[in-house]
Amino acid sequence: MKKKIAVTYPQLHEFGGGEIFCEYIVNFLSNYYVIDLYFYKTNGINTRLKIKNSINKISIKSNNKLVNYLCSKYIGFAQLYLIYFLNKNKKNYNFIFSGAGEFFSKNCKVYQYIHHPFYSMNPFHFLALGVKKNQYLKLLLRFLMSALGRFYFKTLEFQTKVSKKKITIVNSNWTKNRFKSIYNDNNIKLIYPTFLIPKYLSGFQKKYEKRKNDFVILGRVSEDKNTFEAVSFFLKLKKLLPQIGKLHVIGPYGYSMKKKVISIISKNKNNIVFHGYLSKKKRNDILKKSKYGLHFARFEHFGRSVLEMHKNGIIVFAHNSGGSSEIVVDELQKYSSIDELNSKIKRILFDTKKRHKLIKKYDNKFFKNFTDEKFREEIKNTFVKKNG
Repeated sequence: MKKKIAVTYPQLHEFGGGEIFCEYIVNFLSNYYVIDLYFYKTNGINTRLKIKNSINKISIKSNNKLVNYLCSKYIGFAQLYLIYFLNKNKKNYNFIFSGAGEFFSKNCKVYQYIHHPFYSMNPFHFLALGVKKNQYLKLLLRFLMSALGRFYFKTLEFQTKVSKKKITIVNSNWTKNRFKSIYNDNNIKLIYPTFLIPKYLSGFQKKYEKRKNDFVILGRVSEDKNTFEAVSFFLKLKKLLPQIGKLHVIGPYGYSMKKKVISIISKNKNNIVFHGYLSKKKRNDILKKSKYGLHFARFEHFGRSVLEMHKNGIIVFAHNSGGSSEIVVDELQKYSSIDELNSKIKRILFDTKKRHKLIKKYDNKFFKNFTDEKFREEIKNTFVKKNG
């Protein structure tokens, strides 16, 4: 008979990397366990998420209007409410797996997967959670939320020896170092979230020069990913270097972004294509025909889009922060300022030998590493083999 576990994810109404991670992990673990999936009720589960019918989906909601508002609007508060709910109801599970962020239980063994720590007291860390430097109210609110979370965790630790029941997993070495700096915890396991990563395009180097001089921005179109900053940079680059091709922006964008997207297209329809959300086949077809990628997100916790572009043989220029810098193969791909990015693009663009030397490094890094198979194997070794 399968053992029963709980999986938690704060909110499932969006469709992003974290939600897709939750979808994948519960579907995979359902092969070995009976699963109760807990989440805070905020407009239900996104229809793009295909979670197996065999998984028991449990949405919870506070009757307190203020608490409900905070939990519906801020994922960190929703996570705190999940912790409170499962501790209050004392459910008997083989273990609890938190799919996003810190989790404490007085009753069960806990695995917590950290994309980025929710409850840091360092305001600088909030920049990696989508908060801008000039958003003072959001900075204050997140600090207060972190303080509340840390106080609650200390209360639980005082009541029981929680630390002996908790295993921390992180999604990059960058996240690992940040988690250690916040909690002074060295008992951390790294599992890169390489689920559903496309297979490596082996031998792409032979046909690389036949590709177009097109650039790609891959991932959700949003302000926190600095998509429009990247678009603006490309348009300036295109004026300086007319020999470069088009910019392909591949990724979903919500209604709030639509007006801005339409405005950019109307002025630059010959230079930019906003594809929106594409099937994997259509996305990969574009990636296989393009030479260069731009990644403007700062403090990206892992950088799936950077990896997906690399797997398809694109030379990606990524900001030298977060987990993205662990994926690129050469220092020429990392930048800390726009001037540095300009300089490095020109060095690659005008030097065929440099390009070939760079893409030769791909075989050693991407052929057997960062694969879907490796992710499944690590998850199975971590959970199934140790818990039965």
